[in-house]
Amino acid sequence: MKSEFVRVEMKNNPATTAELSGYQDIIREYGEKGFAYAGFVPVKYGPSGKLLEIDLVFQK
Repeated sequence: MKSEFVRVEMKNNPATTAELSGYQDIIREYGEKGFAYAGFVPVKYGPSGKLLEIDLVFQK
């Protein structure tokens, strides 16, 4: 099985929440390449514990 990881950075607003955008296009792109979305791994947190970056995981 082959795995690919794509790092995605959250758009962080220090006063409120962090938002994730662009992930749908990435999932579609890898689906067209024959990969299946397998999940995500958190890779970076802010000082308050807010999630700031993730790796999307794809496998085929």
